[in-house]
Amino acid sequence: MTTRDSTAPSARPALPRHRLRFDTADMYEAGHGVTAKELAGLQPELARVHAVVQEKSRAGLDAEFACLALPTHMPAGLPAIEQAAADVRHFRDIVVAGIGGSSLGAKAVYHALREVNPSAEQPALHFLENIDPYHLQFLLARLKPESTAVIAISKSGGTIETVVQYLALREWLENCLGPVEARKHQWIVTDPKQGWMRELAAREHLPALPLPPKVGGRYSVLTAVGLLPLAAVGVDVRALLDGAADNAARCATDDPKVNPALELAALHYLLDTRHGKRISIMMPYADPLLQFVNWYCQLWAESLGKRVPGAEPAGTLPVRAMGSVDQHSQLQMYLESRPDKMFTFIALDRWEDDRPVALPETERHTFPYLAGKRLSEVLDAEFRATREVITRARHPNVTLHLPALDAHVLGQLIDLYQRVTVYCGLLYGVNPLDQPAVELGKQLTLRFLNERGKPGA
Repeated sequence: MTTRDSTAPSARPALPRHRLRFDTADMYEAGHGVTAKELAGLQPELARVHAVVQEKSRAGLDAEFACLALPTHMPAGLPAIEQAAADVRHFRDIVVAGIGGSSLGAKAVYHALREVNPSAEQPALHFLENIDPYHLQFLLARLKPESTAVIAISKSGGTIETVVQYLALREWLENCLGPVEARKHQWIVTDPKQGWMRELAAREHLPALPLPPKVGGRYSVLTAVGLLPLAAVGVDVRALLDGAADNAARCATDDPKVNPALELAALHYLLDTRHGKRISIMMPYADPLLQFVNWYCQLWAESLGKRVPGAEPAGTLPVRAMGSVDQHSQLQMYLESRPDKMFTFIALDRWEDDRPVALPETERHTFPYLAGKRLSEVLDAEFRATREVITRARHPNVTLHLPALDAHVLGQLIDLYQRVTVYCGLLYGVNPLDQPAVELGKQLTLRFLNERGKPGA
């Protein structure tokens, strides 16, 4: 990890270029951040939660924290996933029917890598998430059934939004191709033993891949949930898992000076509980990472936003921002509103495709500071300026430096934030794997559907 002032913990050894780098200096002291005394005082608790994580992930995919064992245990399941992906890859368009954790992870990786390595030879992924009749009609009008595959994803096998979307896609395929041919265009990812989708796959002989029962949806991007659609469009899923495994190895110690997930968890927890920083804003300075922030927001909110008996509710509110776009829409609020915020900036150190600013000689007198600059240099100046004014406004902030934008780096990011989230849940004293408040909404949805159309409803 890198630091930018002497108030932060001592500098770490230089890391290989392919690893994420962390600049946590502005999360510490300087009148607005965590003190060295606070971090040292939390060390026994950090050692405890790290020991819990190690113990509850030791049993692999059968462990309570199986999501943290995926980097080392999923490679054994890759041959089946890659075979299915080879079959799906024959289609020009692939529709992923899933919502929340069944969609956001794969969507994040796909959008990040699609813009870096565009290829007309690979199929296109389309994510069908919300129950929106307009969007469904718009999508189907653009697709040809004979060249379209469907991957339906639901851990329970009965997620109402996914069931509705999948039924609509099945009907469309069957009406256009006939029931027999339509089955050749469908794949299922769900629980290995139970649920409506598992039963349907068995009844109709549809290819179906299992989702490890101990892995929750929002932690499932490194299972067939994310690996199947990503492999089908040419993403190097082995590199994705390798990156996650590298980060897992980096987080094998309970020393926050060495374990970046533990340090980030400690900082977020202390800034919330000791300093009143209740809003966590993530702001990448690379458009392809926007969907990664959406994935992070679900992971963070659904895992940590919970009641704690006898204490303040757990968790900070995750907020999505985009540099430099939201400098023109949100920055005023950040700089002059309540001091209840912390920031995570994500900066890209190397751009595969960059171009010089197209500044004509006749305009150099107007924009002399653009002469000889590339687009990435302008974006970097915007980032550094925003971080500086955020720091001057006394908002703690951390910067994640990505050495490149590839599958290996994204694997590191995914494993990092899954670990940060689990650590934070344990520090707060909540279960980071459940979502009790969300379950009530699902129950009420079914009740309202049952009541609709009945007399007196």
